[in-house]
This record gives sequence, structure tokens and C-alpha cells, in this order.
Amino acid sequence: MRDRSQDEAMAEQFQDDPAYALQLLNSVLEDGDQAELLIVLRQMAKAFGGVQTIAEKANRNATQL
Repeated sequence: MRDRSQDEAMAEQFQDDPAYALQLLNSVLEDGDQAELLIVLRQMAKAFGGVQTIAEKANRNATQL
């Protein structure tokens, strides 16, 4: 059995419970530091289709995110 990375595990959890993803993001924005924010954003991008997909949904260029 292959071990999952932390990013894979969190991405799966965010997919299963988008409300939790939003709650965590808001918490990190309120209390976290920049490194923590970047980790959560990386995990969320993985969960929700990657940076390109998120940029398209937000009507932005991926380099603007």
C-alpha cells in the first residue's frame, strides 16, 4: 500500500467537505502566517483541479493568482 502525501490527504478532505476547506482558509487568513497560507492554497489547488482550472473559474490568467 502506497503512503499518501499530506497534500494528497488534505486535497481529498477538501473535495469531500468544501465547507471545511473554506473554514480552514478563513482561519489561516485570520491567524496564519504566509507559509501556512501558501501550503493551504497549494493543497486547495490540488483538490479543485489545479491552478489553471481555478484561474479559469475566477476569470483570471493563472499568472494573476
